[in-house]
Amino acid sequence: MRIGIDFRMAGIKHGGIGRYVLELISHLLKIDRDNEFYIFYNDDSLPEGFNPEYLASHSTGSGQARIKMIKTNIRHYTLAEQIRFPLILNKYSLDLVHFPNFNVPIFYKKPFVATIHDLIHHRLGGVKKGNLLSFAAYKQVIKIAAQQARQITTVSKASKMDIVNEFKIPIEKVTVIYQGVAEKEPAAPKQIADFKAKFYINKPYFLFVGVMQKNKNLSGLAKGFDYFLQKYGLDFDLVIAGKKDPHYPEIKDQCLKIKYADNLVFTGPLDEEDLTAAYTGAYAFTSASVFEGFGLPGVEAMHFGLPLAVSNIPVFNEIYEDGAIYFDPQNPENIAQCLNLLAQDRLYYMQVKKKAVQRSKAFSWEKCARETLEVYNLAMSKNDKN
Repeated sequence: MRIGIDFRMAGIKHGGIGRYVLELISHLLKIDRDNEFYIFYNDDSLPEGFNPEYLASHSTGSGQARIKMIKTNIRHYTLAEQIRFPLILNKYSLDLVHFPNFNVPIFYKKPFVATIHDLIHHRLGGVKKGNLLSFAAYKQVIKIAAQQARQITTVSKASKMDIVNEFKIPIEKVTVIYQGVAEKEPAAPKQIADFKAKFYINKPYFLFVGVMQKNKNLSGLAKGFDYFLQKYGLDFDLVIAGKKDPHYPEIKDQCLKIKYADNLVFTGPLDEEDLTAAYTGAYAFTSASVFEGFGLPGVEAMHFGLPLAVSNIPVFNEIYEDGAIYFDPQNPENIAQCLNLLAQDRLYYMQVKKKAVQRSKAFSWEKCARETLEVYNLAMSKNDKN
């Protein structure tokens, strides 16, 4: 097959979706020997050194001859994405295109697979003063993507049922494929020390990683952390690693209203080296999200040996199992109790840590790529039958 991959959101600047796209393509090229891949990218989506020569050296089969990279420089979530991008795709007589997010060009009428990670905007409204029009556009685009896709992949059973119920599509059209975790070595002591010095961290710290979005409930996490410091008299930091959500810039200010605001460390988005150091040097990982599709940062944290203290929501229970301790994300006192349990009960801490490491082994980017390739074949065989 001639398979097109929308690579425009690749890289860590685009958070979990960026990680997913980058890892998926890298591992598809390692395991697939027959198909041709057409990678549509923007200049700002290419990680350093990510070029045809690099891909050829990390792929099987005939290498570079199977890989075509096409520059689009068309930003996602724009009118150009809807109008110009389909015209570019149509030039290459593709058998199938994979759009790794819901932002599918609605005028593209050839076979495609779409990945819908979650319905967070549906659940939380996504409506804020000034963006009613963009929210309406989002709902229309994702609805058409779900209806017109040959197959849909998603990242959890919880998300699958949300998609099936919301768009009234056959359950067999949606395949759950868990994301993976990169096999990274822990950071060296000097790398951790440099990271801590860079952000003036001199205490043990709980770590949150992710975009500062509304669904992450960071103000709720900050309140629980504040209660933890007040009630139990311990001296920890809460490190929040991730970029601001431009739609909700006030989230950081809301977090800083707590009494112990000096114990909050906002790093902004981290490069790979600093992110590895952040995970390796952390005491535990925490998230008070009220809604998620998967929770990749928590899986990465488990890989680095961190126990988790997270929201008691269905998707976290599905993904993290007994590698985490669960709290009510709307109850600051309950959040504080769970943080304190990890902070003061060393035996329990080590038990959860051990289970977290074990659970992380269930997630593999190679497995993700193999299962995705099966979905591509399913989409095309479905077409053949029709």
